[in-house]
Amino acid sequence: MPQTPESPLAYALSTQVIEQLFPSQEAMRLCEQMSCGAISVQEAVTSLLAAHGLGRESAHD
Repeated sequence: MPQTPESPLAYALSTQVIEQLFPSQEAMRLCEQMSCGAISVQEAVTSLLAAHGLGRESAHD
């Protein structure tokens, strides 16, 4: 049985290392803020979308 990581952040980082994916500094900062409860997932996603000039689109349109 796999071990449970200390936090969701530790799990995300270990998974990314295994897959050889490297998140941006902005993504890391937002992930840390979510871990601490400073921002919601929705706020983090909105911030990343805005940083890349993207917006939300409904999947049901």
